[in-house]
Amino acid sequence: MYERARRFLKREDGSATVEAVLWFPFFIAMFTLVVDASMIFHNQTYVTRVIQDGNRAMSTGYLDSTSDTETFIANRLAGLSESARVATSLRDGVIHTEVSVPAGDLDVIGWFGGLKGFDLVMTAEHYYEL
Repeated sequence: MYERARRFLKREDGSATVEAVLWFPFFIAMFTLVVDASMIFHNQTYVTRVIQDGNRAMSTGYLDSTSDTETFIANRLAGLSESARVATSLRDGVIHTEVSVPAGDLDVIGWFGGLKGFDLVMTAEHYYEL
C-alpha cells in the first residue's frame, strides 16, 4: 500500500491539465475584454456612419431641418442605444451633428464595469449644398 501511494505522488502526467485549468479564467477574461473593445469600436464606426448619412440627407434636401435630421439619426440608432443624445446645428453653411452614446450600450458582454462609466461622443460635419 505504501509503495502505491509513493508512485501516485511521483506521477507527473496530468500536470499540464492543472496549469491549463489555472490559466483558463485569465484567457477567458482577456478574450471577453477584446470582444467588448472590438464591439465598441465597431459600433462607434456605425454611429459615425449614421451621423454622416443624416448630415448628407439634410445637405441634399432629403431632410428639411435640423430637427428632422436629429429624428432621422435617433431613429436609426434606436436599436443600438435608447439613450443616445443627438444635437444638430447649421452654422455658416456647415451642418454639425454630435451624438453622445453611453459606452455600456455599445459593448456586448458587459463584464467590465469600467466601460459603463462614460459616454462616447461622435461628431461629423457636412457642407450644406442647397
